[in-house]
Amino acid sequence: MTQTYGIILLLLATLSANPQDPQPANLYRLETKYDPGSDTTTVKCDLIESVEAPTRLTVQAGASFRGKGGAKEPNEATKFWFFLSSNRGGATRRTQPLFREASTLSLVMDSERLDIPIEDYRNDFYELVGSFSESARAEIGRENLRKLLNAKSLNGEWGGVEFKFSGAALASLKEFISRRISAADVR
Repeated sequence: MTQTYGIILLLLATLSANPQDPQPANLYRLETKYDPGSDTTTVKCDLIESVEAPTRLTVQAGASFRGKGGAKEPNEATKFWFFLSSNRGGATRRTQPLFREASTLSLVMDSERLDIPIEDYRNDFYELVGSFSESARAEIGRENLRKLLNAKSLNGEWGGVEFKFSGAALASLKEFISRRISAADVR
């Protein structure tokens, strides 16, 4: 009986390590949410998670469009966003925000720089776990999507914190843009 359990555990470990339908190497985890109140679908793609003391910074690409995820395809009204979030452990009620005054997300593509206005800044303190979180978003206009699709390298800076898109993250960003927004929209 013990041998049977051992074989089953070994089989389960092997199956979970070698999934039957692996995703392409350059496609990061996607999350889709539908809000029936506003009839809007938001799709997010994880791109960067930097864990450098004292802050953990996460960068996601996002697209939002009218209609339910599978029912309607993204169209010319699709909005493209970068979602930015930061979490700091060991925080107290006196912890000062790092990003409250940051009014732009700066992106450097090859040799060109884009400064994108920050919107919807928020911060929260979680006393039980001693964590301070900050989040914001930056909408990318259609005129800049082509630049992102053609970029060979991409770096960013938010509130003095710099981050670099790896080759895989940049490839995922390009794939995310091209799947969510048609080529006609980025002319």
